[in-house]
Amino acid sequence: MTDFISKDIVDLQDIEHVQHLQSLQSDPAKYAAYVGEKTDRIMSETVDTKRASFAKMSADMARMMDMNHNSIAALTRTNELIETEEMIITEQELQKNSRIYNKDLTRRQVEINNWYYENKRETLFLLQFVLLVVLSVVVVLYLAHVGWLTQQAADYVMGFIITVGASLWLYRWYYTNYIRDARYWNSRKFSQDGKFALSGQICVGTPASK
Repeated sequence: MTDFISKDIVDLQDIEHVQHLQSLQSDPAKYAAYVGEKTDRIMSETVDTKRASFAKMSADMARMMDMNHNSIAALTRTNELIETEEMIITEQELQKNSRIYNKDLTRRQVEINNWYYENKRETLFLLQFVLLVVLSVVVVLYLAHVGWLTQQAADYVMGFIITVGASLWLYRWYYTNYIRDARYWNSRKFSQDGKFALSGQICVGTPASK
């Protein structure tokens, strides 16, 4: 029933529109005014729609440009932070390497100073020993001169003293040049230093192969 009523209303509206158009066509001036009014309204609505669409597109474009600008700024800032981090890491590596180098240099300088100090102290001891040898020879010569020792006994005693002094000096020279370690004063070199064990042999301190 409701569908029939709706259809009747639509038909009545169509009939009314047709009658209105027929009445307007009978008067060309009114018809032209009506057509002009409808045309202006359609154009106005179209322009308003286009203007609204353009305003929306402009706002969307401005928003996209702002987002793009912010993205570029964020990317630039990120690259700057990455470069700064790399510079910091590089500087820390340089400082670390410099610290290690200075530490090794200081340790080596201490070793050199200790080696030369011990060498001078031992040389001083030998010079004191030579002085004692000379004084002992002088004493023996004096005893032989006053007759407390025979000349033969004095010669034997002086020969023994001079032999001990020369032997100690030669031993020190040989030990320092051929046996003592050139890096550490209190260490010595061995015949197997820097050598690998031969096939089937194991050096002391070398782990056996499994």
